[in-house]
Amino acid sequence: MPRKCRGFTLVELLVVIAIIAILIALLLPAVQAAREAARRTECNNKIKQIALAMHNYHSAFGRLPASNYAFSGPPWVDAWGSFAAAHTWIESLFPFLEQQAVYDQLDFNVKITEGVNPAVIDGLLINDLLCPSDPDAGLFPNSRELHYYLDQSGESMGASYIPCAGPLELTFNTCAIPAYNPNFNCKRWEPNPSNYAGTVWDAEGPGMFTMGRVARKFSQVHDGLSRTFLLGETLPAYSTFQMYFISHFHVGSNNSPPNYHKVYPVCYSRTERITDPFCPGHMGSFKSDHPGGVTMAMSDGS
Repeated sequence: MPRKCRGFTLVELLVVIAIIAILIALLLPAVQAAREAARRTECNNKIKQIALAMHNYHSAFGRLPASNYAFSGPPWVDAWGSFAAAHTWIESLFPFLEQQAVYDQLDFNVKITEGVNPAVIDGLLINDLLCPSDPDAGLFPNSRELHYYLDQSGESMGASYIPCAGPLELTFNTCAIPAYNPNFNCKRWEPNPSNYAGTVWDAEGPGMFTMGRVARKFSQVHDGLSRTFLLGETLPAYSTFQMYFISHFHVGSNNSPPNYHKVYPVCYSRTERITDPFCPGHMGSFKSDHPGGVTMAMSDGS
């Protein structure tokens, strides 16, 4: 006598599917947390490598690289063009970040927007300089910036990591945290009609880096290297200034609180030019997509 084979009823099948769905829902946050922990570890390692590169540069030259290397010489009317199209701190570190081949292609005798330089930086993507937790990290259209910053037709890397210039004011428009007296906070360059270009090129700042050609030494730190910020994370989609090959205020200010983009979110733009005049100042602070805070490297390399 043939045996009757019994399969799952519809109710039993639905119960099994529901149980599997519940298990997936319970496991998914744990999987996402593990992935983010791995991304944070990778990001921390990248910041550590940049900090070590800065220390190696300091050992070789007796000082840190300047935030930018603006060309002196043009009349003051070209000061902004020279300042914004200057070579930056990250290029100085290329030989110490296993990017000697890129460094050798750059022409430091002309602006970053001239000669062979646009061909070198357009489309250049260095994974070790990008935060894995930032979904926007990578190439950004040069058209986000004004015409004298970069070749408008290309793309270049947004900066996931920027050096710390202390609580300075990055623009004339805003200083999110009011200045103290004496003015250690909100320090900025002031235009001098008799030497306008000089005030731009050698722009000051109270931190390890400045807004201009000034290069710091570790011996100048009186508060202790382990208590002084060296560099940290940022999200370049919120500030057009924070591109690796734009030197116009290509530093981070801790005048605004960390992750201030969550308080002032209107500055975000992945592709378009950001026109809000307060965005450069508010978005000059350090920020990240990591849950729970922003990773910073201290001046002792920790």
